[in-house]
Amino acid sequence: MSHRERERLVEATRSLAHAVAVTEVSAEELARVTEILTSLTQELEKQSGTRCMPLPVAETVGVPRVLLDRYNPVQVPLEVFFPEDGGAEATVALNALHEGPTDSVHGGVSALLMDNLLGILVQSTGLLCVTGSLTVRYLARAPLRRPLRMRAEVAARSGRKVTVTGWIACDGVRTVEAEAVFVEVPHR
Repeated sequence: MSHRERERLVEATRSLAHAVAVTEVSAEELARVTEILTSLTQELEKQSGTRCMPLPVAETVGVPRVLLDRYNPVQVPLEVFFPEDGGAEATVALNALHEGPTDSVHGGVSALLMDNLLGILVQSTGLLCVTGSLTVRYLARAPLRRPLRMRAEVAARSGRKVTVTGWIACDGVRTVEAEAVFVEVPHR
């Protein structure tokens, strides 16, 4: 399967998951669709591996970017950019699948986004690291269906530890701040 075909399948799966979450069709229609989905799942399981495909890296006008979780329909897809100032940035708008309080992003999803963005920044330096700790401060409601801007920066490095800070904002108002300590692990 080509990368483009896999991307289309993953996007269709995300759209399906959203439709399943918000549908109000009849029980009969749900039963019919469930049979179809069960058949499709069995078809895909005939040839499956154990891991998601590797992440593609691309460049946009000389600015490297990573398409994070492009092939994992369960994850929030992020297109992460690395501006010349050395940080990492992404923008995302989330839907009902990511809801916590009414019309707001679930706090766990915000933590996931921060761990992803901060971690991908560390990985972009060539270090193989794992998250040692992640502290998340919730400052304001992060609304659904609105662009959320994210930013991460390396704050310090000491031995095998890398400290990274980041934030999520909507319309210029920070909704989340985070700090993580990543620990370098030996290459195998």
